Amino acid sequence: MKKSTTLAAAGAASLLLWSAVAYSKGPKGKKQREKLKDYLRKQITQRAARIKNLSDPPRSLAKKYPFEKLIANGVPGYWINKANAGNGVLVYLHGGGYLFGPVALQWKYIARLSNLTNQAALVVDYRMAPEHPFPAALEDTVLLLTHLQETGQLPHHYTLLGDSAGGGLVVATTYRLRETGKPLPRKLLLISPWLDITLTNPASQLTAPKDVILGFDSVRAAARKYIQDQDPRNPLVSPVFGDVSGLPPTLVQIGTAEIFLWDSRSFVQKLTNAGVPVQYEEYENMFHVFPLVPFLAQSKKALKSQIAFLNDDSANA
Repeated sequence: MKKSTTLAAAGAASLLLWSAVAYSKGPKGKKQREKLKDYLRKQITQRAARIKNLSDPPRSLAKKYPFEKLIANGVPGYWINKANAGNGVLVYLHGGGYLFGPVALQWKYIARLSNLTNQAALVVDYRMAPEHPFPAALEDTVLLLTHLQETGQLPHHYTLLGDSAGGGLVVATTYRLRETGKPLPRKLLLISPWLDITLTNPASQLTAPKDVILGFDSVRAAARKYIQDQDPRNPLVSPVFGDVSGLPPTLVQIGTAEIFLWDSRSFVQKLTNAGVPVQYEEYENMFHVFPLVPFLAQSKKALKSQIAFLNDDSANA
């Protein structure tokens, strides 16, 4: 199924490729860069209505990698390189403000990561707001993981990873698995994670002018559609407020030009204080979910670090 979405869906992930080209080739002077950011924001607003959800992988990608559709406990998803599941499984929760996705860029990212790590990947097609607000996405993810574990289709050495809203959902899912006594993932990989729905950290105002992808208005609009009348400080909604003790080894990657930067810093500090092995990486002047863009130097560096983290068997939950 394909459908258009709006800027309120937040993230504008399918526009990253276009934005990165303009941003990376743009002028380096402060005034000129500010003009470029304003231009990018206007372009994103105009193009957002043409964002496309792709519940199925793009045809060009399906010809390149082996995909297998599945439905577990009523929850749809896709295996990528399933034959490599013995080496590990990358369970991917896509971003999109809990309102849209996955988009082509996200499909290409997880397929590439699966191939480079020689591990299988599993894309979870969870239900989204506003038709299916919290806790639908969380319930779907837990249902699918539980079914696959109980039927022996998901090995114990799997990783949960996600970008933006998907990153927040990764942590929320791990909290829920811990609460219900289910086996936890071996590792967590969070890319520009949305960890605080409330956006109440005053420090976020410091990086807001630098963020060319996200704005407070669009993120807050997405948050309202996702949580509706729920408590925004619920750790299953805003994982930064949760108890992180016992979480698996975690890699967090974020750009310094993101409004989510400060929440990631707070979350990493909590992980450190709780004794959770954490690898934290900030990338100077990088925008929201930049590792999904394949050709930037910083994106290549981030991807290389992801591969090393995922293939390192020395750290286990």
